[in-house]
This record gives sequence, C-alpha cells and structure tokens, in this order.
Amino acid sequence: MKLRFLKIFILCFLVIFTVLNGRFVYANLRYWLSDGSAAPLPEGRVARLPLSPSRILPVLPGQGLLKIDRLGIAAPIVFNAGNDLKVLYQNLELGVVHYSDSPKPGEKGTSVILGHSSAYPWYKGNYGSVFALLGKLQVGDTIRVQYEDGSTFTFAVKQSLVFSPFGDERRLAEIEKTSGSSIILVSCWPVGTNYKRIAVQAELI
Repeated sequence: MKLRFLKIFILCFLVIFTVLNGRFVYANLRYWLSDGSAAPLPEGRVARLPLSPSRILPVLPGQGLLKIDRLGIAAPIVFNAGNDLKVLYQNLELGVVHYSDSPKPGEKGTSVILGHSSAYPWYKGNYGSVFALLGKLQVGDTIRVQYEDGSTFTFAVKQSLVFSPFGDERRLAEIEKTSGSSIILVSCWPVGTNYKRIAVQAELI
C-alpha cells in the first residue's frame, strides 16, 4: 500500500513539475537531442558579424546579441532597463537583461546579465527558459556578445557558483573582481524556484 502511494505521489509530482516547468523540460530535451548548435540569428537584430579579434572599445552600441553555441542560445540583450525590479522582469520577456549599474560586455570591468531559467506556461515572453541550461556550462566554454555595429567579444567560462541572494553577496563580489573585462550570467536556481541564484563568470579572450 505504501509503495503504491509512493509511486502515485512521484508520478503526480513529475506531471506537475513538467506542466509548471515545461520550458525547462523542453530546453533539456532539445539540448540532448540536438548537436548543441545555436539557433539562427534573429532577423534584423544584429547586422554584420565579422571575424575580427575581440577588443575593448571606449563606446559600445545600444543593441546586442548573447550567443552560447554549446547551449544553443541566441538572445537579444536588453540595455538601459534601469534598476526597478518590476521593469527588469518586464524586460526579461524581450531577451536577457543587462544590469544597468555594471559595464557593458566588452568594457573594462564586470558586466552582469540576467535571464530566466524557467517560467510558468502562461508566461508571455519567448525567453522564459533562456538560461535553463546555464548549469551545464563548463570551464573553457565560450560566450559571445555581438553588437549591432558588428563588433564581437568572446568570453571564456572560468567558474560558476550557486549563492543565496539574501546573504551571499560576498561570494558574488569575489567573482566580480577583474582587472580586465568579464561577464557574469545570473539566473534563478534550482530551476522552477527563486530560492537561490546561479552565476557563471567568464573572462574576455
């Protein structure tokens, strides 16, 4: 009797989890069934994509695209979203969001990019699970930022950590330190909750 109840409970849990985190489940299935190549670039989002070497520019354009080939991610970066949480969440429907208090990717310092790991089925945006596979990134994997003027910056993953947004600011501050240019991708963790955050740090190469 107990074993049957346990089986029913596990089955119900899996069904509810799948329904509420359908985007996450889909992202994982697509990852395992594909060759890991990135989705095509959205039409009109970014112009030229030259093969010029990465470089730090004094002034960067206002539109960009975040690409992680290994995870099949190609998402617009929303700049100038401000610091109001409500506005930030609204802009996450349009892509990933650059935290306005940090430098832009490619500038000196550490740029912070926020994205959803999972969203409920009724979520409006197309990027509700853009960072669903963030935990699969490994040291050495590359992250690219491509601006509308064609300038491209490539970052190599150095480390990742899971932290509490309510008390682990010191741990996050440690990986934000850089003498050059770096990027940190941040999302909720575990998937389907906002209990903790996962941060992946990569440095310009």
